[in-house]
Amino acid sequence: MTTEDRFLESLRQELDREQRSLGEPYVVCWRDLDPAVAAEEVERLASWVDWIVQRYRIDHKSIPPCWAEHGALVEELSALHILWTACYLEDASPSDAVGFHRELDSALRRLREWSSRRGCTRTEHRPEPKDC
Repeated sequence: MTTEDRFLESLRQELDREQRSLGEPYVVCWRDLDPAVAAEEVERLASWVDWIVQRYRIDHKSIPPCWAEHGALVEELSALHILWTACYLEDASPSDAVGFHRELDSALRRLREWSSRRGCTRTEHRPEPKDC
């Protein structure tokens, strides 16, 4: 990575932090986050995941307690959170919330399928396989 690339990446991350501090919705590209920022984002996402699990009575078969340890679940829940946030912006369409619920249904199916393959339970976490 060149000095210019590092500078641009640093600038992008600073702009992302500023946007987060303003409370504006933004898309998270998990691949590009440094570990400290990723930890902040997981914490922020966790409060929303806790809320949605309670609000919709989602069981551990779809969203296990260890969801933050599984990249695919983090990605899916993050995308769902972004959509939910956008549905409640001042300029959102009245039908956006219905679209969120349609996507929630699809996301829950994907989450359940992925969680089933991992085999985590309410009390047991099964780590991701190590890369070969």
